[in-house]
Amino acid sequence: MDPLGAEYDRAFRTLLTHAAGKNSGGAHLASTVAALPRRAVFVDAGAGTGRSTAALADSFERITAIEPNPHLRDRLARACPQARVLAESIATAQVDERADLVLCSHVLYHVDPGQWLSTVQRLASWTARGGQTVVVLQNPEGDCMRMLRHFSGYRYDLRSLPAPFTAADLHHEWRTSLTTVPGTVETPDLDSALTIARFLLNDAPLPTPPPRLDELADYLDQHHRTPGGRYLLTCPQDYLHLERAA
Repeated sequence: MDPLGAEYDRAFRTLLTHAAGKNSGGAHLASTVAALPRRAVFVDAGAGTGRSTAALADSFERITAIEPNPHLRDRLARACPQARVLAESIATAQVDERADLVLCSHVLYHVDPGQWLSTVQRLASWTARGGQTVVVLQNPEGDCMRMLRHFSGYRYDLRSLPAPFTAADLHHEWRTSLTTVPGTVETPDLDSALTIARFLLNDAPLPTPPPRLDELADYLDQHHRTPGGRYLLTCPQDYLHLERAA
């Protein structure tokens, strides 16, 4: 799917419609925000359509949203008009004010794993004392990521980050923790399941030629069709918290 196209947008909406547990993720972020000692500045790095940006915006005085994709950026501006939007990547964006919360949600799929540590260190450099950087990805043991791995060979795992990040923390400024929030996707029919599966497969480079639609349908039928004819996939989310000392 073309990330700039209407089909991609429709597929994302289909995923949100059929995702159970998205409210749990929102509640987890809300509790994180409530525990912050200060809530002046929020940076959403890779804000996408602005769904998370808008959900947390009222808790902060100032918001910066980073989003290089122009199609997503238009929706972001409508969803959260009070945000200052930077049309750049995380690697090039200049954040001139330290943030109490830096959020990077479902972005690292699109970053070379060899650059994960430097990317997270850059996010952390924007974080004020007493603040947090929170990085979110799907847990690699969920059904959605197993499907991605089956067709692409790629495995994404946030658990690889805390050890090298801590090792590079020469001044012992940071405390790291990782929380897994349960989630599932359940659809009433194969067409909806295929739409969501195709959307999820955009998170990794696919082989050439890419998998055929009938191969994807066979995989869903074999692994995720329920006795009632519905399709159920687990998609737990990992939240990596980097908390900077006050």
